[in-house]
Amino acid sequence: MLQNTVSIKSYAKKAKHRMISGYWDRIRRERDEYIRNNNGENEQKIKELYSRRLMREIYSSDEDNADAELYRKVCKLLNSNTFTLNPIGQLIDHIEYDSLDNEAKQTYIIKLTDKYNEMRERYEREKQLKMYHSI
Repeated sequence: MLQNTVSIKSYAKKAKHRMISGYWDRIRRERDEYIRNNNGENEQKIKELYSRRLMREIYSSDEDNADAELYRKVCKLLNSNTFTLNPIGQLIDHIEYDSLDNEAKQTYIIKLTDKYNEMRERYEREKQLKMYHSI
């Protein structure tokens, strides 16, 4: 119960900070600018992408911070102009992986593969959003 209370207080504190700092106005202006730059085209898609972004930002946690680091690595891989034969192998945290038994290693690889696929899809969506903005 105490863990949930701390979490709720943390979310409330972050929400208050977003309101005071003008976060919502800035996000609304930024989203509207993307839509204006596209002459109103793809408006629904842009709103959907922003909605996903906001959900990630608002509900971030310590686990999400680790995911953010992994996402940066995935972006670096996907931005490189080389074909990557084994991206999962390049993303493995060997300090953690090497200490696992065989069964745990398999579970680790499966989870990493799932995260990689999610992050690759996110990368593609965000790449589209940047493309819409530059038009």
